[in-house]
Amino acid sequence: MRTGRRSIAEVIFATLLCAVSATSARAAPAEDFPSQSIRIVVPFPPGGSTDVIARILAEGMSRELGQSVVVDNRPGAATNIGSDYVARSKADGYTLLFGGSALIVNSIFGPRPSFDPDEALTSVSTVAEVPFMLATSPEAAFRTSREFVDAARSEPGKYSVASAQLDTYVERFKMAAGVDVLHVPYKGGAQAVTDTLSSQVDSAFALVPVVLPQIQAGKLRALGISSAKRLLPTLPEVPTFVENGVNFVMTVWYGVQAPSEIAGDRLDLLNQAVRKVVDAGDFASRLAEMGARAGSSTPKVMDRLFLQQRTDWEALSITHPELVQKP
Repeated sequence: MRTGRRSIAEVIFATLLCAVSATSARAAPAEDFPSQSIRIVVPFPPGGSTDVIARILAEGMSRELGQSVVVDNRPGAATNIGSDYVARSKADGYTLLFGGSALIVNSIFGPRPSFDPDEALTSVSTVAEVPFMLATSPEAAFRTSREFVDAARSEPGKYSVASAQLDTYVERFKMAAGVDVLHVPYKGGAQAVTDTLSSQVDSAFALVPVVLPQIQAGKLRALGISSAKRLLPTLPEVPTFVENGVNFVMTVWYGVQAPSEIAGDRLDLLNQAVRKVVDAGDFASRLAEMGARAGSSTPKVMDRLFLQQRTDWEALSITHPELVQKP
C-alpha cells in the first residue's frame, strides 16, 4: 500500500513539476527577449531621409536592448515590397517595419499592398514627423507661398510644381490653396530638385530633408512649410503655409510596426526601447538638423494618428476618384 501511495504521490508531484516547467517555458521567451539581432526593414533605398532616420533609431535601440539592431533596405512597389515582407514575417519581435503614411496612401489610392495593413501590422511607436516644403529657384518672381498662390490663382495652369511622384500630396495642396497648377511627377526627388534649380519647373514640392541642403546653400528659396509650426531652430525664417493664408497642414509620420500577432510583453519592451531613444535630446537634435521632428508614442496613440490620416485620405479619394489607381 505504501508503494501505491508513493506512486500516487509521485504522479501528483510529477504533474505539478510539469505544470511549473510548462509555465516557465512559456515565460522564458519574454525573459530572454531579445536574444539575437533585430532587423528593421526600411521600404526605401539606402541614403534617403527615411533610411537615415531609421539608422539613427537602430543605433540607439542597439544600446537600449543590448543586441544589434540592423537596417534592411527593401525598396520597391511604392514601399509595398518591404511592408509585405514584414507583414508575412514571424511575429517574434525580431523583424520590424520602419513604416508610415505611405502604406496608408497605397491602401487607398494604390498600388495596393497584398495584405490588409490594419490586420497584418500593429503599431509599436511613432518616431518622427516630417513636413513638406514648397521651394523655388532664387531667381523666381515669388518669395513666399502667398505670392506663389496669388500668381497661380491669377493665371490658372501657368505654373508648375515638381515632385517625386507625390500626386496625392500635391493634390491636397492644390485643394487647400485653391490653385490650378501643373504637377510634374519625377521618379525621384533629386531630379525634381535639379529641374527646379535650372528653372525647368517653377517649384518643387518635397519633404524638407530632400531640399534642405539646397535651401541652406542658397541654391533654392523656401516659400513655405506644411507643418503646424515653424521648424526651430533649423529653419526659423521659413513661414508655414497657414501663416501665409493657406490652410494646409500636412506631414508624413514615420513609426515602427510589427507583425500583428506579436506577444504583448515583447511589444511593450520594444515600445519602451523606441521611446527611450526617440525622447533623448541627441536623437531629437540630429533629426532637427535634417528638418524632421522627433516624437514617440504609445501603440494606441500611433493607431489613432494613423486612423485619422486614413480618414483624411479616404475623403480625398471620394472627392477625387481619378487619383485612385485601377486594380
